[in-house]
Amino acid sequence: MLIAPHVKPIFGERVIGWGVHYLIGIVFALVLLLSVGKPWLTEPSLLTALVFGLITCVFPFFIMQPCFGAGIAASKLPEPNKARVKSMAAHLIFGFGLFLSSFIYVSLL
Repeated sequence: MLIAPHVKPIFGERVIGWGVHYLIGIVFALVLLLSVGKPWLTEPSLLTALVFGLITCVFPFFIMQPCFGAGIAASKLPEPNKARVKSMAAHLIFGFGLFLSSFIYVSLL
């Protein structure tokens, strides 16, 4: 989503963007582990992972979307609720992925 069309693209920005996005996801996963402790890896909780995923919505709502010119929580977009729901859905999927990763980890032990 490019909101500022006057900004020139940077060579390789898509690769850079996705790489940084996944790196941030890894950092968030480490934050979850530091927050709930290592035992969560052996007894993961779906609710904990989903709530954590929703908490990470703070970053797109208050950092990314304003930086892209969309306002806080996409408030300047024509359909802000659609953008908000998409962000929350993506971050819930991230939370489910954290849970699934722990579930797979436990299965491999």
